[in-house]
Amino acid sequence: MARLSGRAGVEDDDMPHFEPIDFDDLHELLEGVDAKDDPVSAALELGVQETKRVASQVDQRLEELEQESIGDYVASFQSFQDLHKEIQETDHILEKMEKMLGTFQSDLTGISDEIRMLQGDSLQMNMKLRNRRALQSLMSEYVNSVVVSPTLVKQISDEEINEAYLEYLSELNRKLDHVKQQEMQKLPSCAQSTPQLEQLRTKAVARIKDFLLQKINTLKRPRTNLQILQRNVLVKFKFFTQFLAEHHPAVAREVQQHYVETMSGQYLKQFKTYVSSLQKLELEYSPTRADLLVSSEWQSSSGARRFLDNIGLGPSVALNSKGNVFSLSGRDAILKELEKDPIIAHTHKDKIKYYHEQLFRSHQMLLMDTATSEFLFLNDFFDTKGDHGLFVEVFGKTTQFFLDSLETFLVNCWDSVGLMLMIRIVDFYRKCMQRRKVSCLDSYLDAQQLMIRPRLRMVLDENVKSLRKACQQNLPLVANTHPTHPHLVTRRYAELAASLYALSSPDAGALADSLQQPLTQMQQEACALCRAMSSKLENQELGLVFLVNNYDLVLTVFHERHLPRTATTPFEELLKEQVQLFIESQLMRHFPDLVMFVKSTEPHVADVDESTARAQQGPPPGVDVQRMEQVVRKFSQSWNTETRQINSYVMTSFTNFSNGSEILNQVLMQLLLYYTRLQKIIAKSFPKQPPAFSHEMVTSSTLLMEIKQYSRSF
Repeated sequence: MARLSGRAGVEDDDMPHFEPIDFDDLHELLEGVDAKDDPVSAALELGVQETKRVASQVDQRLEELEQESIGDYVASFQSFQDLHKEIQETDHILEKMEKMLGTFQSDLTGISDEIRMLQGDSLQMNMKLRNRRALQSLMSEYVNSVVVSPTLVKQISDEEINEAYLEYLSELNRKLDHVKQQEMQKLPSCAQSTPQLEQLRTKAVARIKDFLLQKINTLKRPRTNLQILQRNVLVKFKFFTQFLAEHHPAVAREVQQHYVETMSGQYLKQFKTYVSSLQKLELEYSPTRADLLVSSEWQSSSGARRFLDNIGLGPSVALNSKGNVFSLSGRDAILKELEKDPIIAHTHKDKIKYYHEQLFRSHQMLLMDTATSEFLFLNDFFDTKGDHGLFVEVFGKTTQFFLDSLETFLVNCWDSVGLMLMIRIVDFYRKCMQRRKVSCLDSYLDAQQLMIRPRLRMVLDENVKSLRKACQQNLPLVANTHPTHPHLVTRRYAELAASLYALSSPDAGALADSLQQPLTQMQQEACALCRAMSSKLENQELGLVFLVNNYDLVLTVFHERHLPRTATTPFEELLKEQVQLFIESQLMRHFPDLVMFVKSTEPHVADVDESTARAQQGPPPGVDVQRMEQVVRKFSQSWNTETRQINSYVMTSFTNFSNGSEILNQVLMQLLLYYTRLQKIIAKSFPKQPPAFSHEMVTSSTLLMEIKQYSRSF
């Protein structure tokens, strides 16, 4: 019932609330109405009676259910009693557990306090431990730095000096550095150990000095590889030099000076020996002043013999012992071998001979590698920190020897190609040292350039002067040779200019700019000399052939060397000019009437066109018909013979087959052009009817076929 009432209570809460209704008035109204008269009243009366009946039934049922519930409750009383007892026991147990947990909570609170106390104690103990350990470390360090153990004394004084000795010396160095500190010197313990440390320092300095001097002296032994001994032995003991520099600077300077004197002498001796052995491999013949483009000795009494010597045909010098002064002849191959190993002299004895620049490259390559190794060793062993002072002391005599040798060589050097190659070699090694980031040879390489470049310019200027002097003094043509063939001076100039242009490529940097002026002067003087020699020939035609052959020779050499257009263009223009003059000269020689008639008559018919030609009566004024007829008849009779003579003359005049063939084609084509111009003059002079002599004219196709035939047969 309680459960039902509870649910009903919930449901009543959820239902809407209404205001209570007073039905008293309704009953009064209903009582006042006669039920018999009003059907509504009758219905309501019947409903009220039915409601009372249902309500009485419900009340009766409720009483029955109540009686049954009381019976059920009485029957279940024992169960409720047992449940009540269990609840009480459970409450008792929970109460005991609550007391126990309360006790535990109190105990835990006490334990937490104890833990916090232990943590505080632990932190204090750790701090004390760290402080004691730090103190122990400081004390141990101090004791170790102050106390001189008998073991250390024995190690420094008696043990063999080897790599293990470095550890002993390092320990002694730490002790010495420690006692030198100003705050340490005030302590009595330091004052007591200082005399013993000083004794050990003195002993160590003496032993190190003797050891280093002994090792340096081994560098004097013959056939000793200095670099291997430096790297594999001395560098291992570089701490010795640091120890001496810090604790006895005077001894350190003494050891350093002994090293400088030893190595300076050794390097000078070894390089002198090497250079002397290389000189035995040099070509026996060295260019002299007589090896200019135009030798002054050609006009002397012994000029013939000297001239043969200059071209390599003299009996005094074998061809394989004489180099080429003007032509590269493969000498530039050295520029691709600059990083190869130096020449080993004793393996080439009496076999191969070398140009001076090849030997120069060899000993300069060795010098560069040796200097690099020495500079790095000094920086490592003596801790020079990149300073050049000590290196200059060691290598100064050697570099001065090379500069003196170079100066002696340059005084008598007239080999401009060799000088150019030497400049390129020095420039390459400068860049090589820059890549290595080693600048110890910069001043030496600068000095070399300052010696070689002026000498090269002087030699080139002397060559220019020789050309100018030869032009002024009327240099004779070469005897026993065809007068129109290229002159020896032209070939020399072509070879030398080609060599200089090739070696002054853009890779050469500022060298190309410095050579531009002498090359231009040399070109001008060479052309002037060719013109002067051409004017001495019997006639102008031979002079033209001479100039064409000489200019063609220059271009041939230039093209073989693949020189740039800036070098070939001036001579191409000169050659083109002389070829045109030669063509006109040939045509004037073999077809003078044709050439002169065309040139003199063309202006008279220049204004004649188709309209004026139809209206004109007879040839235009100024046209000599009789002379025209003579020109046509003479050409038809002699053209074949004259062209054969031209062909024969060209074949024997020009030394270059290709150039001669081209010139022959140009002569014949110019002839065809003149003849075509003659035909146009005739056509304009006789527009209505060809002249009577027109049947004697040679056709253009016949001339063209003849030109093609000569072109194939040349």
